Amino acid sequence: MATTYSIKAEPRTLLGKKARKLLRQGRVPGVVFRSNGESTPVQFDERTLGRVLHHAGTTHLIEVELNGERLNTLLREVDREPITARIRHVNLWAMAMDEPIETEVPIVLEGESLALKSGGVLIHPVEKLRVKCLPTRIPEAIHVNLAALENFGDSIHLRDIQLPPGVQALDDPDVTIASVAAPKTAEEQEAEAAAEAASEE
Repeated sequence: MATTYSIKAEPRTLLGKKARKLLRQGRVPGVVFRSNGESTPVQFDERTLGRVLHHAGTTHLIEVELNGERLNTLLREVDREPITARIRHVNLWAMAMDEPIETEVPIVLEGESLALKSGGVLIHPVEKLRVKCLPTRIPEAIHVNLAALENFGDSIHLRDIQLPPGVQALDDPDVTIASVAAPKTAEEQEAEAAAEAASEE
């Protein structure tokens, strides 16, 4: 079960462009969306929010305390300053704990591959999986063991991965999660280098 992080929110009265004033006060404007379509403008302490989002990411529940009510939410969207990465606005999604939800979970590659040790090239086209599960069952990550990649050309598909109990994958079972290509020959490397040099002229 994923860790739950908690944060207090206050009702927000400054809306639209006026909400920018909150940032000068060390507050971050946000919105909590509910499954029934309602949305509540809120504001958070900037330092506390930054710390919570750093640890929670998009896979951990964030318990928002608002007007004495405790809402279990997931991070839906965060808007940051392009240069400083300072949080400018945040959207959270409140949900019922007894209803399955759809979300994305990162893929973590681990273990050692004989094919990679032999000079093979790792191809990892998918970084996240779409899954469906109860909010309390959201895995922090889907771990994929590369030990199955023993020879050049070997692949690991979604159907080969054992997901945690109660977690259903929504992507195509035949999607390739990781594969190993044979190392390029000296001739291929020279041809590529020549092509790159020609394109720069």
